[in-house]
Amino acid sequence: MADETQIPMPRLAAFLRQHTHDVRNVLNSLELETALLQELVADAEGRACVDRIRSQVRAFGGQMRSLSGLFQEPRPDAAPIAASELFLIWKDQESDLKHPLEVEWVGNLGAEKVHVDTMMMSAVFRELLMNASAFSAGGKVTASARREDGDVVFELREPKTSLLDKSRWGEPFVTTRRGGYGLGLWSAQRLLAANHARITQHQESGSMALVTRISFPVLK
Repeated sequence: MADETQIPMPRLAAFLRQHTHDVRNVLNSLELETALLQELVADAEGRACVDRIRSQVRAFGGQMRSLSGLFQEPRPDAAPIAASELFLIWKDQESDLKHPLEVEWVGNLGAEKVHVDTMMMSAVFRELLMNASAFSAGGKVTASARREDGDVVFELREPKTSLLDKSRWGEPFVTTRRGGYGLGLWSAQRLLAANHARITQHQESGSMALVTRISFPVLK
C-alpha cells in the first residue's frame, strides 16, 4: 500500500528489545511458579509434566534472548587470530546442525592472520551452514579457505538444481523458511561489516552452484 507507515529500523529495534524484556520478565515469573509447583506435586507423572513445562519456558526465554540480541548494534571485541584457526572454528559449527549436511572441508592457508571477533564469526559461519542445511538440494557442500592477494577468502559452494531469486536476500523479515524470521542473513551481514569483512553471493551459470564468499583483510 502506498500509505503504509515506514518505521525506521532503530525504532523497531528499540521496540523489540523492550517487548522482549517484558516477555522475559513474565517467563521468569513462570519459571519461579513452576519451580514451586514442582515441590508440591507428589506423583511422578505430574512432576514429569512440570519438568516439560519448565523446559519449554526456558527454551522460549532463550529464543527471546537470541531475538533481542540480533538487534543489538554489533560492537566487536576483535583480536588477531590465525586464519587457519578461524577455519577450524567454522568447521566446529557443523556439529550444531539439526539436520546432517555432507561437507567437504578444504583448507589451503599458511600463516595468514585476520583481526576479528571470533564469537561473531562463529554466529556467521553457523548461519551459513544452517541455511545450506535448510535449503539443501542434496549432494556435497564444499567449504574452503585460501588467500587471494591481500585477503583471506572463506567460500561455501552449495549444489542447486535451479536458478534462485536472490533479490531480497538479506532483507529483515523476508523468509521462505517455515518458522523463520528472515533475520539470519541480515544479522550475518551486519556482523561481517562490523568486522571489516565482505560477503558476496552468486550463482554459477553452468553448474547452478550457489557460491558464498567472505573476504577478510589479511592482518599485516
